[in-house]
Amino acid sequence: MDARTRWRRFDAEHWIYVYGMVATTVLALWAAWSALVGLAAGFFLAALIPGALASLAGWMTSAWRQERPWSWWAWTVLATLSFVYALPALADPGVLSLVPLVLSGGLLLMLVHPDSRARIDQVPAGRS
Repeated sequence: MDARTRWRRFDAEHWIYVYGMVATTVLALWAAWSALVGLAAGFFLAALIPGALASLAGWMTSAWRQERPWSWWAWTVLATLSFVYALPALADPGVLSLVPLVLSGGLLLMLVHPDSRARIDQVPAGRS
């Protein structure tokens, strides 16, 4: 089996969904932790940003699973921004500083897979 066949057989759409579920879970745990710390410190509003990020990740993951055409664009923009934001880690590479670069780069790689790109031109159900 050559590399092209392996690349075509790779189920990128499924793994983007798994990435979204993991990201949503991690962000929800971060929101819960910051809500608890905020309650203890008397500053509950500190949980708003993590909660909003968890909600956004959950919404985008759900849209990806429902094969919404706009979800490809949303995930691509998010992955590109986080990849560009993580690029300075190459100046001083460390294991923890390279993790965001590898994760966002891997997500971008899965998004350029032909099966993932096919959803850009999809016509939503109920429209002709």
